[in-house]
Amino acid sequence: MQNRKLLLLIPVVLVLACLLYLILPAGPDGPTGNANAREDRTPTCAVENQPVGTNPKTLTVNPGDNIQKVVEQAQPGDTVVIMPGTYNEGVVVKRNNITLIGQPDGATRPILDGQGQIGNGVIACGDNFTVENLHLKNFQANGVLTNGPDGVVMRNIFAENTGEYGLFPVHSKNVLLEKNVVTGANDAALYVGQSDGVVMRENEAYGNVTGLEIENTSNAIAENNYLHDNTAGLLVFVLPDLDRKEASNNLVRNNRIIANNHENFAKPGSVVSNVPPGVGIILLGPDQTVITENEIRDHRSAGIAMVSLRTFFPERKEFDVGTEPENNRIYGNTMVNNGYDAHPAAREFGFPAVEIIWDGSGANNTFEQPGASSFPPVLPDNTWSPLVANAYVKVLGILRRFL
Repeated sequence: MQNRKLLLLIPVVLVLACLLYLILPAGPDGPTGNANAREDRTPTCAVENQPVGTNPKTLTVNPGDNIQKVVEQAQPGDTVVIMPGTYNEGVVVKRNNITLIGQPDGATRPILDGQGQIGNGVIACGDNFTVENLHLKNFQANGVLTNGPDGVVMRNIFAENTGEYGLFPVHSKNVLLEKNVVTGANDAALYVGQSDGVVMRENEAYGNVTGLEIENTSNAIAENNYLHDNTAGLLVFVLPDLDRKEASNNLVRNNRIIANNHENFAKPGSVVSNVPPGVGIILLGPDQTVITENEIRDHRSAGIAMVSLRTFFPERKEFDVGTEPENNRIYGNTMVNNGYDAHPAAREFGFPAVEIIWDGSGANNTFEQPGASSFPPVLPDNTWSPLVANAYVKVLGILRRFL
């Protein structure tokens, strides 16, 4: 009799254990291993700290002059004006409070042409740097790169075929990218990485691997941009092995993200070489991201995809960042004709062609997109209780392991 009672007790205990597992919230999402430091090959320059002058000057670069020589004469607070013409050089700005501005001739801007022989168009490391009204083309690495400044403005720049990135602020604060056009980047056209306090607005990107990328960056706003005919429209990523370990509190609103179905032409082995063609927005592990009021249209693989780093890097076991997307909200977007014919590279991730893809990872993520097709077919919204949402995520996690 006693043995029979014990046998009856076993399923009761198992049921209770399962209920507790489903009810109890998951532990905090954090690193699962030490950093596997990635070599940082981003160009740097040593800032030449000098006081801002009391009488700022305007220095002029005429066709035939060397821009770099004039820049080296500029003192903090000065403006360097580049007159119309073509200049076959790259420029490095090492002082604070320098403005580099092109003087347009009608619709034509001064051209910096690297002729496929120069790495970077413009590199700046000083605070309060502004660059405007330039046409950059044919560089090997980047169009405009800032590394380390507090206070960056990149405005009204046309960058074409500038290597990996068009506009590339990294390790920067208080950044504004506006009214720029970028094409031909084999990584990201408009990129901000390991930075804080960023506004990216009224830009256009087409014919790139990625139109706009927010990577390991917090407090960024991407709004009123037109991202079309890239491999993927917009990425919000947190990646391992970088100095900054988070991507949080970012806002993506009122952008036009249209027909990003270009074949992926990134460098083999780069992170974005794994991005499948035909996705409007990809969220890879970020926290507190809001995606709202965007027009997301005509993407063959998916309109929006939100996944864990463990889905994107299935062979990797340890990460020095939190891998799961948490507290993200997707609502009020216009989604039309997405997920109509998944690219083979998208099918390799094992998801069907739908408008919204979620791998079931993370916590407190909500979706309010009535009528949008999705995987899984039921998505949590803001009416779900934390208890139900938590249990649902755990059930999806179990299904992912065994299906």
